[in-house]
Amino acid sequence: MNVSYVGERPTSWVSFFIRLTLFFSIVGGIIVVVAGAGVYLYLATTLPNLKRLADYEPRVVTRVYDQSGQLIGELFKEKRSVVGYDELPPKLVAAFIASEDDRFFSHSGVDFFGILRAVIANTRAGRVVQGGSTITQQVAKSLIVSSDGYSAGTARNYSRKIREAILARQLENNLSKRDILTIYLNQMFLGNQSYGVQAAAQNYFRKNVSDLSVAEIALLAGLPQAPSRYSPFVNPRRAQKRRVYVLRRMLEENIITPDELAEAENTAINVYPAPNYRREISPYFTEEVRRQLSNEFDESTLLEGGLKVYTTVDVERYRAAEDAAYVQLRMVDKRQGYQGPLLRYTISQRAEKKRFVDRYTQELKRRGQTEQLRAGELHVGLVTNIDRSKNVIELQIGPHQAFLPLQGMRWARRLNPQVRYDSALLKQIPPNFRRGDILLVRATTPKSLSAQRGFSAKQLQALDLPTEASLVVLEQEPRLETALMSVHNESGYVLAMLGGYAFGRSEFNRATQSCRQPGSAFKPIIYSAAIHFLNWTPAQTILDAPLAFNDATSGLRWKPSNISGQFQGEVSMRYALQNSMNLPAIRILDAVGTQQAIQWAQQLGITTDLRPELGLALGASCAKMVELTNVYRTFANQGRRSTLRYITRIEDRHGKVLVDRGWPGDPFASIQTKLKRAINWISNPPDDVVDPNTSFLISKMMRNVVENGTGTAAKAVGVPVAGKTGTTNDSFDAWFIGFTKQLTTAVWVGFDDYKLPMGRYEQGGRAALPLWVNYMKQAVKAPSGWFDPPPDIVFVPIDGKTGKRVPSGTPGAVEEAFIAGTEPTATAVADSDSEEFLKQDY
Repeated sequence: MNVSYVGERPTSWVSFFIRLTLFFSIVGGIIVVVAGAGVYLYLATTLPNLKRLADYEPRVVTRVYDQSGQLIGELFKEKRSVVGYDELPPKLVAAFIASEDDRFFSHSGVDFFGILRAVIANTRAGRVVQGGSTITQQVAKSLIVSSDGYSAGTARNYSRKIREAILARQLENNLSKRDILTIYLNQMFLGNQSYGVQAAAQNYFRKNVSDLSVAEIALLAGLPQAPSRYSPFVNPRRAQKRRVYVLRRMLEENIITPDELAEAENTAINVYPAPNYRREISPYFTEEVRRQLSNEFDESTLLEGGLKVYTTVDVERYRAAEDAAYVQLRMVDKRQGYQGPLLRYTISQRAEKKRFVDRYTQELKRRGQTEQLRAGELHVGLVTNIDRSKNVIELQIGPHQAFLPLQGMRWARRLNPQVRYDSALLKQIPPNFRRGDILLVRATTPKSLSAQRGFSAKQLQALDLPTEASLVVLEQEPRLETALMSVHNESGYVLAMLGGYAFGRSEFNRATQSCRQPGSAFKPIIYSAAIHFLNWTPAQTILDAPLAFNDATSGLRWKPSNISGQFQGEVSMRYALQNSMNLPAIRILDAVGTQQAIQWAQQLGITTDLRPELGLALGASCAKMVELTNVYRTFANQGRRSTLRYITRIEDRHGKVLVDRGWPGDPFASIQTKLKRAINWISNPPDDVVDPNTSFLISKMMRNVVENGTGTAAKAVGVPVAGKTGTTNDSFDAWFIGFTKQLTTAVWVGFDDYKLPMGRYEQGGRAALPLWVNYMKQAVKAPSGWFDPPPDIVFVPIDGKTGKRVPSGTPGAVEEAFIAGTEPTATAVADSDSEEFLKQDY
């Protein structure tokens, strides 16, 4: 008998449904867990891996130093200097915790109570006044930003938030609270190009973090939440309020006393914009070092790896070069004439003129010059009146009334390169000066102005100027450019290098990048070729007489001449070089051969394209200063040529030496380093490219240039000097390259383009040599003698002009150097043949 139970089937279905639901829930849960674990594991692999503090190697600054260890440049993506926890002031650590995460030591990376507190505070304020992120979370976010880049690291998506949470938890698991704080205080961006508290202390306050005051600590501790919003530069009032908030939190947490609070609140803080050492100290040199480093290292290593780069530059000599260039270029530029006003307002532009005066008044207030103008400083002034009867211009310089007498502007003739400067000085104020002109002037004193040539103190009194008024002289920014390179002979260390008048005006480096005609500064290469290939001596005679060449291609006739326009017949080679005579130089090149002369120049280190023409003897083909400097240095080194050095040593962030190219005699190197370098120099000696006898003879001939020729001004340096002036047609280029026993220095002055020459009177000895002298007076730091002659060199008395030997003690005789066996034997006699030759009609 079959029995059926009511409800049995429904019960079976319910049980089945429950079991099925449970099954899918378990399976779904497993899938979620596995998927979550997979996502976690995947995201975890994309995070910075920090299992211990030693794994923390953030982006840090590559620093460039001069030869004495002075910082001259920084290369970076994130300007950061890592410091250890023990180097951090306890009050600074406590201040950041008090202002950013007061429950730091009690939470495990995420502070839910802090998040709730921030939500309530922000809701009440109607804006964001508190953040809910813990210090650990801020570290996690900052590390991800550094790793992924700003855009990806700050993207508003769940993936980033999850990754931050995962990394924060990893940090809490792997590191101690002290380690997390160490990373935090080195990692966070604090504005003003500063990553971490050490960089911030150096940038904002020009001091190390260990030297910060309570007030300065409070300012920095208020920045992590919003560096731009609380910037003391952009929003000083907000920065002040935020600083007070941090100070009071420090008091609440017993970090400071009430007295310290009162003192810090009432302390005025001086803050500075981040320094740009690369552009401020030795910019042309440092930029050249940066260029060389970029060819040697990848971008990541160079900008993030914290290299320490030690260089050859001497900052003291670099500044001497800048000072010399500043003075000389302004002087040469004034000799060219007046360029015109900086700006000119019309009579009707009254409002514009008032705004100009008001703006400059504010600028002088910022400089602290509301009482009087300081003598020697440059200013811009508005011409308010011109008294042509007294020859005085009245100016308004901010709140100051100033007067510019004619004697302070006599150089300001119209531009004319054909007129000699001192024959065209102004005798009255010209009509191109007008009311409404904005002029560049320099404040001066009655005594300084009275010292002007042709102007006495009585004449100044006769102008009857107001006693409270300021006196000024007219200035103008030079359009001329310059370049200077100074090298230590034995080591090849580049001690100073200017690539232009001002790096801020032009970053183009004319010392290394520009190719200019060297003029007569190229002649020593041609003369040394004659000594080397033809066995000529300084007494070798060459005819100084007219020459003419017809160019079949152009149909033009080239008729070179000496700068004096005169001819002297047969002259010795030493005399021709000493006086920079052109026609003998051309004949010497013709004797050597243009192709052989070019090969010789290349052997000496010239790499630019030299044209095979006789104009090469006069420097008609362009050359680079850096190469010409090394050629002259090769002569000074008795024919030994080595590479110029800008970098001596490179270390990684841990102090491991990656590169060492230093000189064994470097006074700043340790004994151990000197020994290692000596071994390297012995195994890699300089190249012998010129015979020592040839080098000594050409050096001696260039010393004659300084003693009796076109370079006599160089004697003012006070030590033996050899060198050569150089001038191109119409004085587009002016040079002087010279060397002492220790230093070789080259100077060029000219315009970048060839539209307007400096003028027919601006030769190398007048435009470039004074700059060279003013620099070398500072650069030569110890007395020195002359080079010892090689064993084969003998000295005999000769007539300097004819090259003929004369009896010892003959008046006017010179002791000239010769390779033994080549010295002249004939005595000096009149050369009537040469005199007859000069009478011929050309």
